[in-house]
Amino acid sequence: MSAIIKMIDRRSANVPHPNNVPYVLAVVFMMTLGVVSIVLLTIMRPEKDNTLIVTTLIGFLAPTTLSLLAFMKSQETHLSVNGRMESFIASEKLRSRLEGIEEGRTQIINDSVKL
Repeated sequence: MSAIIKMIDRRSANVPHPNNVPYVLAVVFMMTLGVVSIVLLTIMRPEKDNTLIVTTLIGFLAPTTLSLLAFMKSQETHLSVNGRMESFIASEKLRSRLEGIEEGRTQIINDSVKL
């Protein structure tokens, strides 16, 4: 029985490898959005002082970018934990089933020896 149970690999979770490309793309997109906004602002209002508006844009984009990255990381963590839990539950189901089969065989053998 224990040889069969030892064959179950509890580490075989279907967890994707970490991928940093979406994070880099999100940061690049947000920075591009900021630069384009500032350039358009200076083109549309060349004679005005745009310091306050530029500061407001940067003050808006920085925390928004950080929030986006935190949300993306939480989604990745959620998927990772779910994948491991599903793998653990599947291996426990298989282990329980194999234990039940082994107990049934042992009981049949013990009952036949008693006769």
